[in-house]
Amino acid sequence: MKDNSIGDSEFKLMEIVWDNSPISSGDLSDICEKTYGWKKTTVYTMIKRLSDKGFITNNKATITYIVAREEVQRQQSADMVARNFQGSLPMFVNSFLGNSKSLSKDDAAKLIDMISKHTES
Repeated sequence: MKDNSIGDSEFKLMEIVWDNSPISSGDLSDICEKTYGWKKTTVYTMIKRLSDKGFITNNKATITYIVAREEVQRQQSADMVARNFQGSLPMFVNSFLGNSKSLSKDDAAKLIDMISKHTES
């Protein structure tokens, strides 16, 4: 990826690509028009931009993703924590939990397990 930033509309287009790759640019444009009301020129502009950024390839009007959904999600999550919570994961978690009613015991156990696996020794 040359430029790892991705906007909301680009992410929406990427979701379609991830779910349907490889996909023809015409089919992608049709799905985007039906789903979001986007014109073909808008879709083709985003295809070009995402290709230039290194997220997708456009080979003979067939669109394939290069960057996996999980990688983009990790980057967006890290950017959001850095931008909104001064890079503090505990501040993010506190904010997130402050807006929810409560965690189920199963969700709490999964989070504890994830934290244990990612804790420095």
